[in-house]
Amino acid sequence: MLRLLKWLLLGLLALILTLGVAIAVAALVIDPNEYRDDLAALAERELGREFEIEGEIEWSFFPWLGIEVGRITMADADGYHDEPFVEFDRLAAAMKVWPLLRGELHTRAVEIERPVVRLMRDEDGQDNWTDLAERFAAEESDAGQQPAGADAPADADATEPPPADLEALAGMVIGGVRLNEGAVYWEDRSDDRRIRLDPVNLEIDTLRLDEPVGIRADALVGDEEYLEFTSEARLRQADAGPELTASWSLSPLDPKGLLEALGEEPPETEDPGVLRSFSGSGEIDATAERIDLTGLAVELDDSRVEGEAAIEPAHPTIELALQLDHIDLDRYLLPETAEGEPSGHGNGGNTDSDDGPREGLGDLREVALDFPLEPLRPLVVEGRIGIDELHAADLTVSDFEARLTGSEGELGAESLRARLYEGELAGHAWLDARGDVPAFNVATSLEGVAFAPLLEDLLDRDWLHGRGHFHFEGSGGGAHLHGLIEDFEGSGRIAAEDGNLLGLNIPHKIREAAAQLRREEPPEAPGHDERTDFSDLTASFTLEDGIAHNEDLLLESPVLQATGEGSANILAEEIDYRVRATLPDGLNEEDAPLLHRLAGATIPLEITGFLFEPDIRLDLAEALGEERLERLGAAREEIEERVDEERERLEREAEQEQERLEQEAREQRERLEQEAEEQRDEAERRLRDEVESFF
Repeated sequence: MLRLLKWLLLGLLALILTLGVAIAVAALVIDPNEYRDDLAALAERELGREFEIEGEIEWSFFPWLGIEVGRITMADADGYHDEPFVEFDRLAAAMKVWPLLRGELHTRAVEIERPVVRLMRDEDGQDNWTDLAERFAAEESDAGQQPAGADAPADADATEPPPADLEALAGMVIGGVRLNEGAVYWEDRSDDRRIRLDPVNLEIDTLRLDEPVGIRADALVGDEEYLEFTSEARLRQADAGPELTASWSLSPLDPKGLLEALGEEPPETEDPGVLRSFSGSGEIDATAERIDLTGLAVELDDSRVEGEAAIEPAHPTIELALQLDHIDLDRYLLPETAEGEPSGHGNGGNTDSDDGPREGLGDLREVALDFPLEPLRPLVVEGRIGIDELHAADLTVSDFEARLTGSEGELGAESLRARLYEGELAGHAWLDARGDVPAFNVATSLEGVAFAPLLEDLLDRDWLHGRGHFHFEGSGGGAHLHGLIEDFEGSGRIAAEDGNLLGLNIPHKIREAAAQLRREEPPEAPGHDERTDFSDLTASFTLEDGIAHNEDLLLESPVLQATGEGSANILAEEIDYRVRATLPDGLNEEDAPLLHRLAGATIPLEITGFLFEPDIRLDLAEALGEERLERLGAAREEIEERVDEERERLEREAEQEQERLEQEAREQRERLEQEAEEQRDEAERRLRDEVESFF
């Protein structure tokens, strides 16, 4: 950039010096207006375009050696505009005489009034400046050829330009540039697009080596959007070569409005109010090898980023340290589809239900990962990015920090840290740009996170409450999101404490099954949402070929213990999972009489169907059959026990009755025997009395 600036300045000086010498001679002997046609014809031969000097040419000699030219026009190429390709109403340049006599160059500001440039691309994609570019390129090539027979220095490098040196500018005073009321028109007939910048103003203050120079530029784009840029720059010759330092400021502009004024369709965003304000300021310190950007302060809408950056284009290397106060990235996404309109389906697993189409992931092959990889391969990156508060994918993250690093085609965040949902995130993320398609390697760890608000914001589904941790790591690549998920391989683990699973109340399902078995009215639903409380929940999983697989789900609660295994096919959007709930011994009979009776029973559940709205079904046939066996077994034992008890009771009663009857018989016999004996005694007494009385 400095080398280019140097050659531009030297070219401007050479032009001014040549004009000065020509003016000095011509002003004394000729009237330049007599040669306007000859000068125009000479320019026309050089440019290959019709050239006209319509305005007057005026000389000045003392104390300024200068020239002022009125209206000049250069015609457009055939088949393009009828109006001139370039025109301006006035051009004035001058240099001071006395310093020139001392070998010093002091110029007055070059003044250009109402310059107009008309650019066009035709229906075939041809530009109206191509012929000029080819002509100038040919002249530069001819000028660069060595005369025949000339020997180049043995150590010369024909492709490397000479080192930049600004010592030739020492002592020079260049009065600057004043470009007033200019205009640039662009027309692209291949896609029917037009851009107009009118007016365009540029003002560069007096330029001296190693002294500050003010720069101001403004333009009105499409009669609507106003751009304004200011800068104060200093150019100096340092020991290591030329160095440019500058401060700059860009006044607030409307990005969407600017795109509309430039003939581009502004992006649709979820929040129509974003991309409506952009401004910035900072400082630049540039050499031929390195550009340092310090004091950066850029504002986009209500977000502000501050920091510094450095670029070494030759390597290339980027160093940066940026801090963003806050941003809601969801506001900048494409707007969601209208309510009730499906957003697309998956690849076979997401079919229409009886209630209509169900919203799924859509065709993930349409989400292309087609960013260019070639420029990233030689890139070297070192830096840090911090965000006080970030909202993305409906997630809210605070104190986000990423340490960036990378080289040889591997770029990423070596250290990611953030706070979110009462927990902490740590991990890394890498992009591998060495292959034909992008590949990624990620690892993340969430500690102490509250799952309920996290999943509600991430998946818009409230299905897990509790606090715990989540770990995942894996790698894969692809040309689109479908290919990335299909290729990705990884593993993870989740653990939560003192929470609940929403959408399924296993104890209530068991009570319903038992009521059906006994042909009773089903129990009333609990007053809260369907949920299964747990004290601990753990599960690990693997991800391969787009399928997440788990074999060790363990859920523990005061009233049950559950294990599970199965898989979720992300690409097909299908789930096939089995849970087996076991009722432990030791349940309080008064608090849970039915569950107490079913202690040790195993209840199978099936989770199948559409991944995002699965069918959760209790296997009633198996569950009720097992309960019936338990109940019948308990009843049979109870009846047999009662029969035995009744038999024993009857036997005891029979024995007691027999003993009673035998006792009564004995007593009756004894009574009868006594009565008989008494009657016999009485009869004998009477007989004796009668015998005695007879005799």
